[in-house]
Amino acid sequence: MFTINGVYRHEPSDTTLTLVEGDDRSGSFTGTLSLSGIKYPIEFGNFHFRHGFSTGPVAISFNTLLDDGMVQAWVMFSPDQAYTRLRALGSAADMMGNIGLNGLEFIRQNR
Repeated sequence: MFTINGVYRHEPSDTTLTLVEGDDRSGSFTGTLSLSGIKYPIEFGNFHFRHGFSTGPVAISFNTLLDDGMVQAWVMFSPDQAYTRLRALGSAADMMGNIGLNGLEFIRQNR
């Protein structure tokens, strides 16, 4: 059961999240975060749900490093393991110490 794998979009910001190699046993995944068509690899992708339950909420997190040296950390929430909508809060920090927050809702694309 590797249901987290898929393509998720936030149309207004032209942001795509592609999750692959999701492993329900270890709670890990890889993939890319695409901002306006530029893809960045996901680092340290993790997701957690109550062991032994096939329903219920899921907490998801990952980091990514952008070309300009900015680091982004994302925390997401799915109300269930269908992963149809991921509510996300991302934070970014650059080498000068500037930070920013971004809230998005990613919608799962057709499987």
